[in-house]
Amino acid sequence: MTTPPAADASDRRPDVHLDATVSGQGRVYQAAGNQIINHNCPPKPELRQIVEGDIPQCPPGFQPREQLLQRLAELLDDAVPGRSGQENRRGGAVVVCAVAGTPGVGKTMLAASYAWACQAAGWPVVAWIAAETTDQIVAGLAALADRLDERHPDDDAAAAAQRAKAWLAATTRPALLVFDNATDVGAVRFWSPATGAARVVITTRNRAFLRAFEPLEVEVFTPAQAADFLHDRTGLADPDGAAEVAAELGHLPLALAQAAAVIVRLRLGYTGYLELLRDFPVGGYLPAQSGDAYPAGTAQAILLSVSQAEAALPAAGQVLLILAVLAPAGVPVTMLNALSNDENLQVRVREMLADLADTSLITFSEDGSAVLMHRLVQRVLRERATYHGGFDAVVGQAITLLHAFNTTVPGGPQLWKARAVVEMLVEQTDALYRHVHYDSLTADLLQLRAWCARYLDELADLNRAIALYERTLTDRERVLGPDHPDTLISRSNLAGAYESAGDLNRAIPLYEQTLTDRERVLGPDHPATLISRSNLDRPGDLGGYDSCEIANDVVDPCAL
Repeated sequence: MTTPPAADASDRRPDVHLDATVSGQGRVYQAAGNQIINHNCPPKPELRQIVEGDIPQCPPGFQPREQLLQRLAELLDDAVPGRSGQENRRGGAVVVCAVAGTPGVGKTMLAASYAWACQAAGWPVVAWIAAETTDQIVAGLAALADRLDERHPDDDAAAAAQRAKAWLAATTRPALLVFDNATDVGAVRFWSPATGAARVVITTRNRAFLRAFEPLEVEVFTPAQAADFLHDRTGLADPDGAAEVAAELGHLPLALAQAAAVIVRLRLGYTGYLELLRDFPVGGYLPAQSGDAYPAGTAQAILLSVSQAEAALPAAGQVLLILAVLAPAGVPVTMLNALSNDENLQVRVREMLADLADTSLITFSEDGSAVLMHRLVQRVLRERATYHGGFDAVVGQAITLLHAFNTTVPGGPQLWKARAVVEMLVEQTDALYRHVHYDSLTADLLQLRAWCARYLDELADLNRAIALYERTLTDRERVLGPDHPDTLISRSNLAGAYESAGDLNRAIPLYEQTLTDRERVLGPDHPATLISRSNLDRPGDLGGYDSCEIANDVVDPCAL
């Protein structure tokens, strides 16, 4: 392999060159020793491709890690079915490689490098699946089924995901499936195709994956790689200074990216940067979790970059904090547009996001439709907000944003055409919910959860809807009380979902309980009570749901 020239920091989409051909049997990296892999961002392929998911763009000053990429290619290529000159050592089993390491070492960018190479080589399918939760995996594979035209009109997300999995298992054409930030070995194993020509790459911090699949561990930069990265990003000809900064930050790629951005923005030397860095006594912001140990300067480097961005870019602080409590797999730019109805302000928000990408605090998906923030950056920002007592305010701003986005979800038959929009709302609401302590849950956040369940119900995704209805009912009973109108709505809607699923043994007692409680709390003639009576007397007439949550409003009409 040859080392590609370092990416110019001013060029966000450098050309891609892959001196390899698609064999027709799922091979890109050939057995011959003369292949050249320059793994930068891909050009538009000549052949029609399906590229699904939010594959990260090349960050400024991207540092290729050729040996790791070559090792990944070898691990995947060695077991490709039908490889020329040897028997498949797995007897047709799909090739799966687990890329593991602590946050910030570059696991995701390594997988992205391989994905860019596959795109450049014209692979028909390249799919990037967020895999932190099983719901994310299911939703991602269901979206792939849509792109493959494999989804049937009456399929829920799980059924569609199974069709995508079956397609991947059956295809003889090259395909790549990436599970990014996977946490559960069993879930990934279940949703991976068992056979076929596809390759599966998993990025994870869970070392159990290394025992379950072909292992590839990613470490921090070597001293030479770290010095090269800093030189390429800053242009400073001071190898001793670069080595000192790299050592201070433990050669962690994520922290070095923050350092380089600040050095360039403030026109500092390495000595000046180290003086600023050491003035940030915030090492306690980033205690080790699950065995992860971070270099002492990691939190300082991130927060120094954040503080400079906040000083230079109006409203950057608010946007960064909101991103810190939403899904790291990507927040749609269209969702962030809900921060304002003013088109001029929306343009300025987009310009600010582009400036923030230059600071390495965020990046964009390849198509520019989503904003991604590294989980480590998110964590530092959340801990800072908690330390200063502002976390609840950040959560409130994120809830307001999601409620505003919720008003754009269409009702009625148009909802089926907006399935992707619903999945966006479900994913972001779920991410926000996971960041909020159960003692801090609010009625507004639970209202978002109720809407998400309602949309899944209308889309006939009953397994997911029921699970979300059940959890929301439990939360509302605890937070709002068993007799609160919102709690009664949740109980009624859960009963309707049970009925839609054909489970009358659970539906009827809930209908009865809701009617009794509404007669007692609201009175026998209240509209909500009449709905409960109708649902119980003639189950199915109203479609098995409480009409109080049909209207696309932020507040339940029946709760007024």
